[in-house]
Amino acid sequence: MQQVAISPNGERIAAIINNGSTSTLVTRAFAGGPVQTVTSTDNLEFIFQWFRWVNNDRLVLSLRFPAKRMINFVQSQPTMETRLVAVNADGSQLVNLVKAKVGSNELRWVSNQDRVIDWLPEDGKHILLRLPNSERSYTRVIYKVNVDTGERKFYAGGRPEAIDWVTDSQHRARVAMTMSEEGDYTIWVCDTDGNNWRILRSFGPLSQRSLAVLGFGLDPHQLYVLAEHKGMTAVQVVDLRDPSLAMNVKLSDERYDLDGSLIHDPKGEAVGINTTRLGDSSIYFWDPRYKEWQKAIDEALPQRFNQIGSVSANGLRYVLRSSKVGLPGTLYLGEEGDNPSIKTLAPLYPELNLQALASKRPIQFKARDGLTLHGYLTLPHGSQKDKALPLVLFPHGGPQADDGPEFDEWVSFMADRGYAVLQVNFRGSTGYGRAFMEAGLRRWGLEMQDDLSDAVAEFIKRGIADPARVAIVGASYGGYAALMGAIKTPSLFKGAFAFAPVTDLVELTENEGQDSSKEAVRRQIGHYRDDRERLLATSPRHHADKIQIPVYLIHGTHDRQADYRHSVLMAEALKTAGKPHEFVTLENGDHQLSHYPYRLRLFGDLEKFLTKTIGPGRTVS
Repeated sequence: MQQVAISPNGERIAAIINNGSTSTLVTRAFAGGPVQTVTSTDNLEFIFQWFRWVNNDRLVLSLRFPAKRMINFVQSQPTMETRLVAVNADGSQLVNLVKAKVGSNELRWVSNQDRVIDWLPEDGKHILLRLPNSERSYTRVIYKVNVDTGERKFYAGGRPEAIDWVTDSQHRARVAMTMSEEGDYTIWVCDTDGNNWRILRSFGPLSQRSLAVLGFGLDPHQLYVLAEHKGMTAVQVVDLRDPSLAMNVKLSDERYDLDGSLIHDPKGEAVGINTTRLGDSSIYFWDPRYKEWQKAIDEALPQRFNQIGSVSANGLRYVLRSSKVGLPGTLYLGEEGDNPSIKTLAPLYPELNLQALASKRPIQFKARDGLTLHGYLTLPHGSQKDKALPLVLFPHGGPQADDGPEFDEWVSFMADRGYAVLQVNFRGSTGYGRAFMEAGLRRWGLEMQDDLSDAVAEFIKRGIADPARVAIVGASYGGYAALMGAIKTPSLFKGAFAFAPVTDLVELTENEGQDSSKEAVRRQIGHYRDDRERLLATSPRHHADKIQIPVYLIHGTHDRQADYRHSVLMAEALKTAGKPHEFVTLENGDHQLSHYPYRLRLFGDLEKFLTKTIGPGRTVS
C-alpha cells in the first residue's frame, strides 16, 4: 500500500494497492467497509505518479508513461510524459484535464501536463494548472481548470520565459521562475497587487547561489525558501516588503541539509517541513501546536519514525506512517478530539515478517584523503557478532542522492539471503552540505569510485567482510559504479551486477538534454569535447578488456533516465573482449522497475548471481 490520502471531510480514504503485476487506486470509508476500485494499471502502459482528493467525491490523478516525440521529419526522441485526469471516487466520470481543443494542435506537443500550481481547496471544482501559453510556446502561464469538464481559462502569467509559478494563500501569482537560453534561472517576486516584479535570485545549474521556493503560509508577504546557510541547506523566510529581500533562517540543522516541502495546517498556515534525515525526526515543525501533536504521537508509538501525512480539512482525522530504521512502515488512521485514537490501517508490506528482517546501522569512516564518509551497514538477521561475512557493496543512484535509514527492498532482500550489505554516501552525495556535494562534481570514476573501494577495504580491515567474497551491485549511477569497480579495482570484487547503468560518458554528455540540463550535465560530469580524455578514461564501455570478473547487465527498453543503449553498448564491448557476462532485456521496462514481473526477475537473477560469484550467504536459522 502507498500514498494514502484522506478526503477533505475525513469520511473516505484513497490509496494505491500493489498486488502482483497490478497497481490499483482504491477508495474506502474512513471507518472501514468495502473497498471501491477506481482504476488499475499493470505499470507498463502507464504508471500512477500521484493522486489527490480535489473535493469529497473526486480525485485528480497524474499518470506517467513512456513515449516518443518527433524532433524533425525523420528523427524521434524518447520521452517520459505525464497526463492529468480527474475521476470520481467510484471510478466513474474519468476526464482528461488537458484536452486539446477540437481542430487544434494546441498542447498536443506538451509532454508534461500535470503541474498543479494551486489546489484551490475552498473552491473544490477547479485547480490552477501550469501550461504553455500557446502552441509551441515554451513560456508557461497559469490556467484555471474545471475538474468535472476539463474546461480551462487563462488565469495569470505574462512573464517571458517563465517555466514555473507559485501562488500565495489568496491564490495570487506571486513568484515566477524563468530560464534563459543558456540555462540560467531567475526567480522573480511581486507585490500582492501583481506589480513591482523584481529579482529574488539568479543562478546557473548546480550553482552555489541556487534557491528553491517552498511557498507561502497565511502571510502573503512571507515567502519560505530553501537556501544555503553555513554550508547546509536550510529553511529561510524572505519578507517581500523588504527592498533588500534579505533572508532569515527559520529552520536549520548544522549536520545535514534540509529538503522536502511545506506542511500547512487546515487554515493554510505553514507549520513545518516534511523531511527525513539519518534517524532524526521525520518532520520538523516550528508551530508549537504541531510540536505538541508530534510529541504525543511519538509517545504513543515510541522509538519509531512517525510522520503525519494527509489530514482532513478540520484537522481531526489524519493518516500516519510509522517505521523503524531499515524496516518497512505501517500505516495508521488517527483521530483527534475528545477521544483521540490511532488505529492500524495496514503494513506497507503485509507479507513480510518484520521480526526476520535485518536492520541498518549507521557507519562512519575516513577515505584515503581523510574525508569523513557516512553510510549504512546491514548484517544478516542474527549475525551481529559474526565476522568474515560475504559482502555486497551497494552504491546508490543519482549520484546526487543519498542512502538513509529508510527501508530498501534491495538491501533487505540481499541481507535476507545472508549477505552483509554496505551502503556508502560517497563524495558527491547530497544531504551533507554543498562542499561535500561539489567534491563529486566531474569526479565520476575517480575519487567518487575510490570512496567505494575504501569502504570495502575498511570493513575487510574491521573483520566484517571476507576479502574473498565481495561483490558490487548497483542501479543507475550505482550500476555505473559497479562496472567501474570491476575495471578500476579488478581484484577487489568477484562479480559486478548492474541494473540500468550508464556506460559511455562521452555519449551521455553529448546527448543529454538541452539548455539548463545540458549545463547541469557539463557541471556534474563534463563536456564531451572539452573533457573527452577524462570521460573516455572513466567510461566502462571503453575498458571492457580490463574486466576479470563475471558481469550481469539488465535494462528496460523504455528507460528514460539511463538510455537502454548504454547496456547494449556495454554488452557488445564485453562480447568483443571475450568477457563472461549476461545481458537481460526488459521489453517496455522503465527505470523504476515499476512492472512487478520485471522486479521479480531481477531479484531472482540477483540471488543466482551472488550465489555463483561469492557463494551462498550466511545461513540464518
